[in-house]
Amino acid sequence: MQRSIKLLLLAAGLLWLQGCATHAKFAQRYNSWVGQNIAHFIAQQGYPDRTFTLPNKHKVYVYEESRIVSYPSMGFGYGGYYGGGYGMFGYGTDIEQRVCKLFIETDQKGKIVKWGSRGNACVSE
Repeated sequence: MQRSIKLLLLAAGLLWLQGCATHAKFAQRYNSWVGQNIAHFIAQQGYPDRTFTLPNKHKVYVYEESRIVSYPSMGFGYGGYYGGGYGMFGYGTDIEQRVCKLFIETDQKGKIVKWGSRGNACVSE
């Protein structure tokens, strides 16, 4: 009983923490970089994972973040013949891959002209 309470509190805490980080804050953070020099951005964020040049001679800096997140889960359902049937609780671990790719586009002078992102973890606090 005490273990299930701890698991429930842990799950609630994880959900609460995840609620603090939003994509709107992420967008606000990177919108503020538009018009700035890429050298300042790299000094703050570190070196990109890769770069490429567009046909219009603009350069794109790509930052990638990927991590595996696991958290405890509880289930209610059919336990099978040996599990005792319906109403049995099961404990396990859910695993999720969190990915964010950030694209920073600069003009030929190194000024950030726009940015974009892809993934399920592009959030900021």
